[in-house]
Amino acid sequence: MVRSTPRNTGYTLTRRSKHKHKRTHHHHHGPHPARTIVTRRQSHISGSFFHMLPPEVFDMILDKLSVLEMSMFSMVSKEITGCVVDYISTVAWKNRTIVQNFHHSTCLERRSTIGHYRDLGVRWHKELQLRLFCRQVLLDPWQNQPDSQFWLMQLLKPWPMVSQARLLFILYGPLLPEGSLGWQDLVERGLPHSALWDLSKAILLLFDEVGVKDSVIQAILEELIVIPQPWHLENVARLLVLCGSSLCYTILASKAINGRLREISRLIVYIIMVCEKDGYHMSWAVKLVQQICKIFNTAPERFFFIQELENMFSEVTRDVFEFSVAGNHFGDGETFQTLCSLLNSSARFHTTFLHMLLK
Repeated sequence: MVRSTPRNTGYTLTRRSKHKHKRTHHHHHGPHPARTIVTRRQSHISGSFFHMLPPEVFDMILDKLSVLEMSMFSMVSKEITGCVVDYISTVAWKNRTIVQNFHHSTCLERRSTIGHYRDLGVRWHKELQLRLFCRQVLLDPWQNQPDSQFWLMQLLKPWPMVSQARLLFILYGPLLPEGSLGWQDLVERGLPHSALWDLSKAILLLFDEVGVKDSVIQAILEELIVIPQPWHLENVARLLVLCGSSLCYTILASKAINGRLREISRLIVYIIMVCEKDGYHMSWAVKLVQQICKIFNTAPERFFFIQELENMFSEVTRDVFEFSVAGNHFGDGETFQTLCSLLNSSARFHTTFLHMLLK
């Protein structure tokens, strides 16, 4: 059985109580000043312009607004804020549906079509508009973590798991220097920890939220690390390291219980390499492996896991070396650095492991 890791329950989400105030009606004999903005709540009384609009037309109006204009418009009332949030979620759903069709398609014509729209930057512009509005208006301004948690949950919970993962990436995923989201970079090469920092903090917000099950976080992560295709394993490992001991252990322990030893062994090798590259204490990785060993009830099971991990060190090292030889990458500084980091991390891990075992 897996030992349960204590969750941070220090934050409780409480909604502000609504106080009803008795309104006093004053009668004026002079003309009323003209109102420039009418809220939807008031529109139920006065039959305003916004109330008479079909939802589709109202969305078309929001399509024309910049992030700043939409931010100011959402401040008019809670009802307008709700409409804007609904609109944002609708846009995210449309984008996910369109792109998911292309990602899972084997048709060359569809791939060339999405390549055409990628060049135009149509979808990427909408993603950035969505990101800017949600981050600047709903998520980042709050000084208290529960407020950010509340708004993040409001944005994610209406959608299925795959859509939640995609929306999480749009909101917190790495940005390229030109300002677009680095979807493909996560697939092709290892990224620095700064590129994954925001994403890890958002995942921790969900992990610390009272009432969100570990299985939900794991499901979102499983969807996240295959968008748009399976990530480079170094990026998966770095994201887990940034998420901290508790969540990292929870993910690996779940895989161990389900018998996915080869998968977690390969992931642990990359976690150890990330510790070496990013300057973390190797004792952290050793303690993580020791915790996972305790999941197995018998000595033969623990030995089999350690043996699988040791074999994976050799396999990953061989893969990196063969990649260098096959592609003539000996002059490639990044590949050579990866190979050196892998060898150094293996030596440092085993030294620390033996030291902690013998002392």
